[in-house]
Amino acid sequence: MRQTSDLRVTFDNGIAHVTLNRPDRRNAYDSRLIADLQEAFEKIAQDEAIRAVVLTGAGAAFCAGADLRWMAPDSPVSEAQAREDAERLNAMYRVIDECPCPVIARVNGPAFGGGVGLVAVCDIVVAVEDATFALSETKLGLVPAVISPFLLRKTGESFLRRYCLTGEVFSVSMARQFNLVHEVVERATLDARVSELIRAVRYVAPEAARNTKALLRKLPALPESDRRPVSVEVNVQARLSTEAREGIQAFVDRHSPAWAPQKQDG
Repeated sequence: MRQTSDLRVTFDNGIAHVTLNRPDRRNAYDSRLIADLQEAFEKIAQDEAIRAVVLTGAGAAFCAGADLRWMAPDSPVSEAQAREDAERLNAMYRVIDECPCPVIARVNGPAFGGGVGLVAVCDIVVAVEDATFALSETKLGLVPAVISPFLLRKTGESFLRRYCLTGEVFSVSMARQFNLVHEVVERATLDARVSELIRAVRYVAPEAARNTKALLRKLPALPESDRRPVSVEVNVQARLSTEAREGIQAFVDRHSPAWAPQKQDG
């Protein structure tokens, strides 16, 4: 188990639970939390025993984005420092986005600014029905630049123009309409639904899940002419894999494959 003052990371039967732990600052990130998140996800990526990650916030909020106390030093920030901070922030988002196993966002409350970016880099997003969101950077004279590529891919240009250019708060229903959020649940059922998703992930072959996620990340960047040969090659390698032999035989023999929960597991 990894534990820092700003980030809690625990492991439970192959599931990593990553919790932003600055509830007094609505889990806003500063340089330390950015570094902690990057390090945590880098270690998770190296551990093939981890089947999924649950990312959430402590307390009432998911993440309020950047901590403005951190961004407002006593003296004006230099261009070099601003560039370094932006590069580190981009690296943090990318390592979460590129995490080999599924990442589930447990959105327990508001996500503003960079917090919306964290939602965008997760694979599966479940939010409570009273969660709110805002891309509020322009209200502060900032631009949501680092998170824009991830949001553009997930929600589209029209949505970003609408909400980045007003900074208005938008509802969870609007977030769902534009694919930022996949499921909306009552607060009382949030943990139960996350548990159901974790169980669903356990039925998926681990290597197949990693290869599928890698393929889905790769395909959009390829020209149409390259997508077919890449997809064919991935299909061939999967067909020849040990997991495929195990999974197909288990289906034929009507028993669970080795990676799936067994009957005694409930």
